[in-house]
Parts: sequence; C-alpha cells; structure tokens
Amino acid sequence: MSTFCGSDGVSIPALTPDQWKEIFPPSNATTKTSILPSSMPDMSNGMAAESWVTTYVKQLEDTNRIPKPTQTLDSVQSNMYGAPQDLDPLATFVQKDNEVQNNLKEEYCFYEKRYLSVLDAFLTSVGDSSLAASNSNTVDTRLNQVIAINQKLILLSQIINQISISRYNSSQKYQTDINSLNETLKGKQDKLQQQRNILVKETAALDVNKRMVEYTTEKNMANNNLLAIYAALNVVAIAMIFYIAKT
Repeated sequence: MSTFCGSDGVSIPALTPDQWKEIFPPSNATTKTSILPSSMPDMSNGMAAESWVTTYVKQLEDTNRIPKPTQTLDSVQSNMYGAPQDLDPLATFVQKDNEVQNNLKEEYCFYEKRYLSVLDAFLTSVGDSSLAASNSNTVDTRLNQVIAINQKLILLSQIINQISISRYNSSQKYQTDINSLNETLKGKQDKLQQQRNILVKETAALDVNKRMVEYTTEKNMANNNLLAIYAALNVVAIAMIFYIAKT
C-alpha cells in the first residue's frame, strides 16, 4: 500500500479472493457511504470523460453529499452583523468537509488495498507457467478484478481532483467577493468616522450652548435682583420726599 494509506509502501496486503470482491463501504461501516456512482461511466480510454466528472461532482454538491462552500459563505455574509450563533454554518461546513475528506481517503485506501493484493496474485499466477497453462480461467478472473479495481481507483482520483478544482474556483470567486466586501466595510467605516466627528462637534456646540443658557439665566436673575433693590430704594426715596414735603 502507499504511504498515503498509512503503509510502508513495500508490504502487500494478504487478502482472500472473496475480499477482493468487496465493495465500499464494508457491512460494518453503517455511517460510511461511497462517493462512486452506482454504475461506472465509460472508461474505455482509461479515464472517465472530464465533462462527466465535472457534472458528477456538481451533482454531489447539489445533493449535499459533499458540502458546498458557496452556500456557507453566502450564509455567513448575510448574517455577519447578527448574533454569534449565526456563524454556525461555517462550523457545520468545516465539520462536514472533514467527514467527506476522511470518507474519501478511507474509500480510496479500501480499494487500493484490494488492488495491490489482487495485482500481486495476478502477477504470481502469470509468472507460474504451470498455473497459467492449467487454469487460464483463474488468470483471466484475476485480470478482470485488477482492471475493475484499477478503474475505481482512477475514477476516485478524478473525482477527488475535480473536488479540489471546484474548491479552488470557489475560493478565487470569493476572494474577489471578500475584497469587495472589505472595500464596502472600509467605506462604511469612513462614513461612520465622519458621522462621529460631526456628532462630537455637535455635542461640543450643544455643551457650549447649554453653558451660555445657564450664564444668561444667572445674569437675568442677577439683573432682576438689582431691579428689585432699585425699586425698593425708589420707594424709600419717594416716601422721604413726601415726608419732607409735608413737614
């Protein structure tokens, strides 16, 4: 097996002919699902057509068998001013994406293990002239099994590669959207800063105006007190004039 699947790259898995025929997921893996289609596409040229792979991956995204980053980013952008729990779609996407990646790796390694085992058995049977001569059906059966598993591994590689391409294209698209969003936020920030400056100035003006009103009120009260004193003095003065006049 390959080091990708956790092997030393030298040892050959020892499996039985019945195990070579097994398909993913194994019967004891109830939470696993195969990313491969129910029926294999035309691979007469050694690989599935690029158009078929692109369409198939889009179907996987549309049916949510693999998470779609565009839906997650749209949800986060629409709720960016909301409560913290509104960012849950992002966490859900990361969790689902990790599950899909682990599932893809497990399925690939499942078939690689069987491929290397049956390939070794096939090469052994071909190299054994007595077996090849006496039981050609065994050789043909193993050859067909090798080809079948080989095609599954190739298709899995194509699907994984197309998923990576789809993610890359989405990241490029949303990098542009993120840049645009940042520009919009910068504009809002500048506008809010301008409004703050205006509010600060208006508050200062109000404070000054308030102090002027308080000063005017105090001045009016002082003037009223003076007028009251003048009025009292005038009354006294008039009374003294009448008194002198009478005397």
